[in-house]
Amino acid sequence: MVFLQDGPFVARAREAGHPVTVLPTSPRPPGLVRSAWRLRRLLEDDPPDLVHANGVKAALVCALALLGKRTPLVWMKHDLSFDRSLARPLARRCRLVIGVSSATLAVFTPKLRHKLRRIPHGLPPIDVDRDDGRAELVRLVPGDDGAPVVGLVGRLYRMKGQHELVEVVPEVLERVQDVRFAFVGGVDPNVPEYAEAVRRRVDELGVSAAVKFLGHRDDATLLMAGCDLIAIPSVPAERGNREAFSLVALEALLVGTPVVAYAEGGLPEVLGSCALLTPTGDRAGLRDAIVRALEDAELRRSLADCGRRRALTEFRLERMVESILECYCEASSPARGT
Repeated sequence: MVFLQDGPFVARAREAGHPVTVLPTSPRPPGLVRSAWRLRRLLEDDPPDLVHANGVKAALVCALALLGKRTPLVWMKHDLSFDRSLARPLARRCRLVIGVSSATLAVFTPKLRHKLRRIPHGLPPIDVDRDDGRAELVRLVPGDDGAPVVGLVGRLYRMKGQHELVEVVPEVLERVQDVRFAFVGGVDPNVPEYAEAVRRRVDELGVSAAVKFLGHRDDATLLMAGCDLIAIPSVPAERGNREAFSLVALEALLVGTPVVAYAEGGLPEVLGSCALLTPTGDRAGLRDAIVRALEDAELRRSLADCGRRRALTEFRLERMVESILECYCEASSPARGT
């Protein structure tokens, strides 16, 4: 396993017994070329039957490293960043491109269709106790123990839509007076000014008593289970980046918490009819959907039951693994052209 930066998963891979190499890689061209050259030497020392590139930066480094080689490259495309300038030429260098949603593959022309495969993320069942989650949430979020809590989980980054939810808080409070809002997720170090702007806006709107920023939490799924509702108001960000899939949405389905979301990117593919969806940027629709769900316990139960069934049937981890292995076999077949 080759990583282009150090991080928690490097340690996990080593603990699992995988041989690991870390090639710290700057996103700038000189850094990418340097890492591609080092990767090429690694691949020549121990030639693989196939290379799996996990993400766009990895795909670019691998494509450069494999120039002139016949080793098949499979790119697993998780997001929509760099789609305008890079995705199509990069796909031409790959044997197959696996997209985690139809939204991630929409950028490609019909000429590349034969290379495209859609394989959604899969997760194992999440074993959390909703009562424990509620107890921890009550401890962290001030207010009446019985007050409903709306959660938003994700790093403080524009695409995650924290600013969208903040703007509807005052009107939701007018209709559901004791509701609280829990923002779970750390500050994105690349854009700390966004987190500052969101917190400042909370103060400007006079809703600080109803909003709690909990920062990064290792027990995020437990807190999600304790919420009455999860909001996912994702919006497009810089470089055209959009919500390609949303693991948070899938986790919410698995823990049995109903979801209100913008119908942005790959979110409709994940949530289907098991959530209340409103058009991207429709704050009035977001507000009304939150109020409707909070006021209707039976609706919340119905959405939660629907979501749990959907997650356990459509997004099984075993199904994802089997599909990726099938792609490996297809890409490695001598009969397949490049």
